[in-house]
This record gives sequence, C-alpha cells and structure tokens, in this order.
Amino acid sequence: MDRDTAVRMAQQAIKAKNKRLIDAVLKLKAERDANRPLQKPIEQLPLIAVTCSTGWEGYAVVEELTKTRKYRVRALYRTPGTQAAERLDRLLEKTEAEQPGLLTLHSGMDMTSPEKLTEGFRDCDGVALYCTANTSRAGKITNHGNDPVNGRIAFMNQVSAALTALKANPSVKHVITLVFPTDKVTGIADAVPEIPWWIDQRLRFSNFLRGQGINVTCLHRPAYYYGLHRVDYTRTVQVRGKSSMSTNMIKENCVPGINEPDFNVNWVDVRDVGKWCGTVFEYSEVFSNEDFSIASCAMTGNESVEIAERTNKHGTKFKYKIFPQPVMKMISIFAEEVVYPLRYSQWYNDKGNGYDFASNDDLADLEKIHPRWTFEKKLEDWGITEIKPGQK
Repeated sequence: MDRDTAVRMAQQAIKAKNKRLIDAVLKLKAERDANRPLQKPIEQLPLIAVTCSTGWEGYAVVEELTKTRKYRVRALYRTPGTQAAERLDRLLEKTEAEQPGLLTLHSGMDMTSPEKLTEGFRDCDGVALYCTANTSRAGKITNHGNDPVNGRIAFMNQVSAALTALKANPSVKHVITLVFPTDKVTGIADAVPEIPWWIDQRLRFSNFLRGQGINVTCLHRPAYYYGLHRVDYTRTVQVRGKSSMSTNMIKENCVPGINEPDFNVNWVDVRDVGKWCGTVFEYSEVFSNEDFSIASCAMTGNESVEIAERTNKHGTKFKYKIFPQPVMKMISIFAEEVVYPLRYSQWYNDKGNGYDFASNDDLADLEKIHPRWTFEKKLEDWGITEIKPGQK
C-alpha cells in the first residue's frame, strides 16, 4: 500500500470514530441535562491528579479542569519556586478566592518513584498522566533524543512507577494519557522511514497499561503547540519585557516554521487539551479504553501567513520563514533539545507518517462539544492583529 492511501484511510477511520464518540457524548449529555442533579459540595467532587503540571500542557489541564468546577484537582510537580511553579501558585490563589478546596498543589514529585506517585495518586478518582523521554536531576534535564537505550529506560521507569502507583490506588478508575498523533504507516505502507524511537515508545504505553488492567483513554494530540510560536516562558521578564508582543516570535514579514510551506500541519492549543480532558473524565463511560484524536487547527505554513494577513487590522504583511532542516541537523549534533522537533517534523511529513486530520473540515465534530482555539483566535490573543507596518 502506498503512503498516501494508508494515511488517508487512517484519517477517515479517525474521523468516523470521533463522530461515534461525540454522538455518544451528546446523547448522554441530553439525558443528564434532563435530570441534572444539584451541584455537589466541593469535598464530594471527583479528585483528579495531573502529573508534570508545571509544563505547558500539564498546567493547561489543571487550569481547564478547575474552570469546570466539576472536579477537585491535585497538581503534581517536582520543584517549587520556579517561574513555572509560580503560575500554579497564582492559579491556586485565584481558585482559593473563588472555590476554596478545589485545587491543591503537590510538589516534590518524582515520576520515577513508585512511592511518590502512590502518594500523589492517593484517593484520586482519575489521573491525567504525562510521561517524558527525559530525565531530571537537581533541576538539570537530560534529553535522550539521540540516546534510545537510556531514553527507553527513562521512559519506562516512569511508566512502571505510574503503574505501581495506579495499582496501589484502586480508587483511580480512569487514566488519560497524552500522546502524539497515531502511526498510520509502520508495517502498512511501502518504503516509509523508521518511526523515531521516542514516538514509538509513547504510542505503545497506553496499550501496555490497558494490558495491566488500567482503564486508559489515549488522547492523541499534535506536539506542535501554538505556544511554539512564542519565546519560551522561562525567559525572564527583564530579558523579554512584559507585553504579549515581546513574548512572540511572529513579527512583520515573519511567521516561523520548520516544515515546508505547503505541508499541512496539525496544531493544538493546550487549553483545548485541558478542555477535552475534562470531557473525557465527565463522560468516562463513553471514553473508557478508547483512543480519541484532537487538534485545534490544520494548516500549511502558507495558510498561516494568509490568516495573519487577513486578521491583521493594519494591512501588515507577513512571510513564512522556514528554519532549514539541514541547519537543524547540524545543531542537533551538539544541542540535544533540537532533536525532538527535528525528528518530529521528519516523521510527520509527506514521505513519512501523517497527522490525524487532513483539514479543518475534519475538526467540525469536535466543535459540537468545544469551540476550538483557532489560529485566528490565537493571533488576536497574542496581539498579532494589532501589529502595524514598521512596528518594532
């Protein structure tokens, strides 16, 4: 089978499955709305633990779950006092002022420690589980992108610790894993490149947990966050300033990317990930042991430029600026943090695997539950729509 046929068939199957699950949610929602019980006291709400909650995605899951007012949330993370942890501190302060007891913070977490995770999952009803192929010691993160032997060990140490903790806490009835888009070509299509080890590893571990009796919903989402257009949030305010413009890499005549300008890429806003985690937990009987795919938009680099120009209020022009992959390959030799985005872009391309959604039209069913954070909305949120020609 040729690559394009394999990808197209898989995308059609994903679209059909999403429709089935969403239709089931809408049916169940209508039944519940007709017999809506009184709001439970906070202490009676289901308790959800979220791992790696200082990261882009983990924090968004925590924030969106608290917004629903349907769950108590326990945010698990390693190190207090960091800039990333300060976001959680601010969210806790805000949540305590509005709904005391809805959010608790749990620092000192070690994703490789069964004992720590057992403590973190204690009395929880659900867990949003994020595992990484990195290791962290004393604040130093070791990237294993070029080191599959130790990388697999690092990843499975986390999975094994999580499994031990889940089995020690039978109160946990539902786990959500956050994973890359599905593999549509390996063993199916002819002459495709080998899947990167760390993508392969993550695509496997949900079924590994299911095989051990854990109820897992695998939420497939792109690893291209809208936030990749931004300067990393860990840079100090003294360096980057305070305005939304100062934390953004999109400028006049520049929309950056690492893919070919005409290749369709799936993007996601981490807030959409958080919203769907809430829906999966709320309708557990629909999503139990199911795989479910989401994205916030599907667009090419050229389309991102068209959107930026169309939404800009001052006629400012933009150009797609590709960061050459040969340069990234050279950098990856001595800068390991480049390995993951490089391999990801090489794997999800027109000669390898494909994304879960062929176009924005394929995302229409998702909007029956949650309006998407479209790229148009994101540009407005960042202030790109207000950039004037020649503005510095």
